[in-house]
Amino acid sequence: MEMSMGFLFLVMAVVARTAATQPVLTIMSPDGDIVDCININDQPAFDHPLLRNHTVLEAPAYLPDIDDTSWQVWHGNGTECPKRTIPVRQLNRTTGSQPGQEATLGHEYAIGALDSPPGPPSKIYGAKATFNVWRPKVEQATEFSLAQIWIISGSYDNNTLNSIEAGWQVYPYIYKDSQPRLFLFWTTDAYTSTMCYNLRCPGFVQTSRTVLIEGAISPASTIGGLQTELTIQVWKDPARGPWWLGVGFSNGTKLSAIRYWPVEIFSRLTDHAENVQWGGEIVDIRASGRHTTTEMGSGYRPGSDRAAYVRDLQVALSPGEFVPVSRLIVGATNYSVEKYSNSSFSYGGPHGTAVHLRFDLVTLCLCFVFLLLV
Repeated sequence: MEMSMGFLFLVMAVVARTAATQPVLTIMSPDGDIVDCININDQPAFDHPLLRNHTVLEAPAYLPDIDDTSWQVWHGNGTECPKRTIPVRQLNRTTGSQPGQEATLGHEYAIGALDSPPGPPSKIYGAKATFNVWRPKVEQATEFSLAQIWIISGSYDNNTLNSIEAGWQVYPYIYKDSQPRLFLFWTTDAYTSTMCYNLRCPGFVQTSRTVLIEGAISPASTIGGLQTELTIQVWKDPARGPWWLGVGFSNGTKLSAIRYWPVEIFSRLTDHAENVQWGGEIVDIRASGRHTTTEMGSGYRPGSDRAAYVRDLQVALSPGEFVPVSRLIVGATNYSVEKYSNSSFSYGGPHGTAVHLRFDLVTLCLCFVFLLLV
């Protein structure tokens, strides 16, 4: 998969802007990250040609900035970004350049999805879930392990697939370490050329000064001990248009709207989504001619309290009205998944575990065609 030249130029523009933008404040994180607090109007999003005249929207008043920021390592020295600025992790000294070409093969999944009845696709206006956060072993730097939500519309058949993705991820190649980090992703053409991680290209608009995209999450969950939880909520703003991202830590009762995806950047997510999925994913590059030892979730199989889980699955089938998922199907490729209820499941394990499928074959193929990459 290769980036189009046009989008590559946009990525280069973001790198140039980030280097040229004078930060209001620079924060040295205890884990070695360098975080620049930049003016909210100087953020990379506005290099996108469709957002040149965009005015930053205020976050919904009912979701204020999170007061408890201790779950992200960069707050360890007690410093935070000033008002009307946003935190941006430096790429030139901590993460290298924009991720390059990624293979479309080797991605494996353990997911839950809506079991939609026959007929036209559902209209989905949001999704929510709580994930426990782990620090899985990733064998090769160019492999990753993650847990996330996918908000999807469009098709692979004509490269119209649009996807919004958010969760936690361990990806040594991008982040230069093995910490679990808050991450985002989007594509507008089925991952063929226009796609983006985090703030590494124009598109996302950040509003929070307290939550860092790519910020490390600490501590991770422990076997038989503390479970660190991250709540992710994505919803369509019926009044103003964009898809907002809210995050919460630990109990998930308090969410903060940290950023949004403007509808201008999408072709098929302009009004609603057609599908939503939750779960885990890894990449296997078969570096030594065998399956990777990269772990998914905690590295333990479902069926015990040591496994990774996703709970409190919710979906908005009308704008702003979230309800528990009532019909959930689950499936996995070479890893494992176990449904607990219609709103929770466990997933993960080492490679080579038995494949647990609750899909019929046709549904499975249709579901995973959406998930060939990221």
